[in-house]
Amino acid sequence: MLLQIKESSRIENPREYAAHAVEDLRGILAVGSEAQRDPHRENFYVLENNTDTYYIHVSPISGNVTLLAKWSSQQRPCYAEAGSLVA
Repeated sequence: MLLQIKESSRIENPREYAAHAVEDLRGILAVGSEAQRDPHRENFYVLENNTDTYYIHVSPISGNVTLLAKWSSQQRPCYAEAGSLVA
């Protein structure tokens, strides 16, 4: 699903991530980004860009976003390309 916020929406940062992380998230949400819904929690989403993954909550009342977690996106290695593996 495409997730986009209004310019007036706030991004709350209760875990005090670096300011650039919040601004990166704002940029992603301003232009709209594909988001995956959390199947276990309503109004919770996972967003990814080229380098980071964000776990957020969007308030259904105010539209404000809460940044709950952020981590680096790492490409998973392909073991088929790793050559011979020894166990």
